[in-house]
Amino acid sequence: MRRRVYYTLMASLPPLPRFDQAERLPISRERLQARRRMLEPEDESLLEASVAFLAWEREPAHRTDQDRAQELKRLGELSGHPGLWSLLEFPVNQRTVLAALRRRYRGRPAPVSGEPWGAGPLVRHLEKHWDDPDFKLRALYPWIPEARGHLESGEALALERLRLNLLWDRLDRSPYAHDFGLEAFLLYFLKWDMVQRWLSYSGQGAAARFEELVMEVTGE
Repeated sequence: MRRRVYYTLMASLPPLPRFDQAERLPISRERLQARRRMLEPEDESLLEASVAFLAWEREPAHRTDQDRAQELKRLGELSGHPGLWSLLEFPVNQRTVLAALRRRYRGRPAPVSGEPWGAGPLVRHLEKHWDDPDFKLRALYPWIPEARGHLESGEALALERLRLNLLWDRLDRSPYAHDFGLEAFLLYFLKWDMVQRWLSYSGQGAAARFEELVMEVTGE
């Protein structure tokens, strides 16, 4: 597939402040959605699949095995696009590790092989090393002990800040951070979502949103 560039689209997007330094969203969801109409249909479909897949960890109480099977199907489709996958791989792995930490924290056994509980290339490794405190991934992901500590202490907001900080820094180091292709727009969208999520923990509706965050973190 020919790689398309979107100079006008990317130039139309306002700069995003770091998620924990933002006082407001520099562009509304409605305006951002309108900008998406500048994408070619095939690229819009890929973006939609990416965004839908990355929402897999939300609403844990309402997610079924069928939902997870569909999420894994999306993963298979997206992993065939190296540029997109380079942006998706870390958040997918990060969320799968956090899902494993939550599951183990609740005293549940290691998933049975083939059970649709997580996503990405780490699933089998996590299942194999379930009894290791850091799943034998500390060298690759040195943040796991800190995440585990926040979970065990019930520090939902601290765990969320850690997750978002790690992801933001990772995206900042991406070669697509100053690009004009679909990958650049996905990167922008991921950062915008982080800003939006963090802002939702303060101001109107913050108490209800924080309760949702606790549910997401604990998986209860």
